[in-house]
Amino acid sequence: MKVTDEALLRSGFTQPELQKIKSNIEKYGGTPGEAINDLARRFVTLAGVVAVCTFTLLLLFVFSSPDRAAAWGLAMIFGVAIMSFAQPPVISYKSWRYRKNTKD
Repeated sequence: MKVTDEALLRSGFTQPELQKIKSNIEKYGGTPGEAINDLARRFVTLAGVVAVCTFTLLLLFVFSSPDRAAAWGLAMIFGVAIMSFAQPPVISYKSWRYRKNTKD
């Protein structure tokens, strides 16, 4: 995928976000297209984990005791929070949106 700074700015990225992506590319190598794809995949993975956790939590509320469901709910909230802070969630979302809207 051919990615330009102008296209990313038009799609909603800010200049500081582009600088973060460029800094990461300089540090670890790769191309802007690879970085955007990697960030988009991270967003999809996080969305899948949140969906599975939500479904599991609903099952716990239906079939388990309220105390156990509340404890698992807190554990899942903390787990999802830690996973979302391990990546840049806003940049990941914008990358996913850019990749979805770009038909390259």
